[in-house]
Amino acid sequence: MRTVVGVMVLLMVAPVAFGQAVTGFSGGSEYGSYYSSVAGDVVGYRFTVSDTLEVGMLGIWNADSTGGLSAAHQVGIWDGSQALIVSVTVDPATGTVIGDWTYAEVTPATLVPGQTYTIGALYFPDDSDSYISSASSMTTDPNVAFVQSVYPSAAELGFVYPASNSTSYGRFGPNFTFSVVPVELQSFSIE
Repeated sequence: MRTVVGVMVLLMVAPVAFGQAVTGFSGGSEYGSYYSSVAGDVVGYRFTVSDTLEVGMLGIWNADSTGGLSAAHQVGIWDGSQALIVSVTVDPATGTVIGDWTYAEVTPATLVPGQTYTIGALYFPDDSDSYISSASSMTTDPNVAFVQSVYPSAAELGFVYPASNSTSYGRFGPNFTFSVVPVELQSFSIE
């Protein structure tokens, strides 16, 4: 008599392989806000992911011409239905600096392949912080693919989904760190 037993093995549940979405860019111009709105303007970019990722921190570019981040900024990621799935205020006094970005930890959020996401940061005209627009080149982690840059559809909207877009590289300012979530379960049979 032949017996087949199905066994489920838990491989790992903790994410592995830390990364930053945008790893670098060159060229472009610095801007402090898109419309110079008193309420602020959200700029950033759309992206896709090739593996399931867990977002650990959201950040903002701190290497502008003033030599670092000077004010707190809201940063968020929206899903394809324009729902805000994770956000935080990044404060230069308490943030974690990694390379050219200052980050703040978030409650982990999962990003999955097959969706397009939008990351944006709120910029104000009255601080000295800036983002890069129309970079001549950019690089991302292999798990993240740039789709297009985004900016607000009108002035004075504040921290809202940035509905307008452009195919140029940038508006680079917001960024995120992540861990790759491994396959959690593997099925096999023993005969």
